[in-house]
Amino acid sequence: MQKREVEERRLLLKSFRNINILFFLLILFLLFIVILVNVLMGNYSWSSLYKDLFNSLVGVLIPLVLFNFAYDYLTQKQKDRELSEKLTETMLLDEEVIDQFSTESKKKFIQNSTESILGEKVGGMLYETLIQSYLSKSYQFRQRFKYYISYMELKENMTSYAVNEEQAFEFSADDYYMVKQDLSFERDLTNYRDSNDVRVGFSYKESTLDGLYQRAEFLFRENLWVDEASNKLLKQLDDKEVERFVKEFLEFTVHINEKPVAYEVMNNEGHEGFHLLLDFPQDVPSGELSKVHIRFRMPQLKSQEKFIVVISEPTEDVEIMFMHLEDKVDVEVIPFLNEAESITKLPNDTIKIDIHDWILPRAGVVFVWDDKEEEC
Repeated sequence: MQKREVEERRLLLKSFRNINILFFLLILFLLFIVILVNVLMGNYSWSSLYKDLFNSLVGVLIPLVLFNFAYDYLTQKQKDRELSEKLTETMLLDEEVIDQFSTESKKKFIQNSTESILGEKVGGMLYETLIQSYLSKSYQFRQRFKYYISYMELKENMTSYAVNEEQAFEFSADDYYMVKQDLSFERDLTNYRDSNDVRVGFSYKESTLDGLYQRAEFLFRENLWVDEASNKLLKQLDDKEVERFVKEFLEFTVHINEKPVAYEVMNNEGHEGFHLLLDFPQDVPSGELSKVHIRFRMPQLKSQEKFIVVISEPTEDVEIMFMHLEDKVDVEVIPFLNEAESITKLPNDTIKIDIHDWILPRAGVVFVWDDKEEEC
């Protein structure tokens, strides 16, 4: 559309130029006819006409040259300003021209524009704290983010897990829920593939989980809300024993582009929890969106009456579905998202949040609940 408008403007200017030339030639032709008629009628001789024309030109030429110099001097700044505006407009509107500049020049232009609009102090702060990280690709962008969380009472086969002949996890149905999670999204995984250090983190404490959000190598992070005895047992296990617990009891799986991804567990000596180091596939395409799909279940203490969803990266098109036991708890939703959020309560104890828009990092939603009072 823009190229078409430029072409139409060029053809219009060419038409005006042709009309001006035609008009100028017509005036010259009429002037020649007038002079020729006067000479033929004897009013002028060729010699007197030549002298009169020369004197007239000399008389007009000197003030015309002086005026031209004065006009150029007085209008030069305006011409420079107009030229600068045209160049800026070309840069802003023509992507092909912008592509000719270096990345650093483009960043500097954005910074100067931001400071020009908001002022040097506020514009500089906005650029350094938010815009710059996006331009340097510190953040990756996700799309079609779907996160389903389902709470359920523990069944008989979920209340214990034997690590070995002497040690076992015990999860009482009176103290624990089982939480099933299903997360999928699409994103460019080139940086993860090239780093060859991609992890999923489970934290024992909420304070250490926050630190994991700052680490780029983590594809996903979650808090494991269990009692002190279970925490202590997890810290005592070796990597293979924790790995069996993750695969057999948590039933953790991760798929990339519909293909299962193997992993090994690193207990990290209990400092933060344990990490799953993924055997990341090297056939992930560059510059294209790949689908990540994570599924698992985990026990959660009933005393932890909350579930937090944090959007740690710029994400478009978000769908969150939260399911709890409606007959036993009253759930309240506290969103920290944006104005486009749509919260709907569906049948089967389900709360759905739909956002067909971009969400910036560190946004999210908190689900909190209280036990329902028993009716007398």
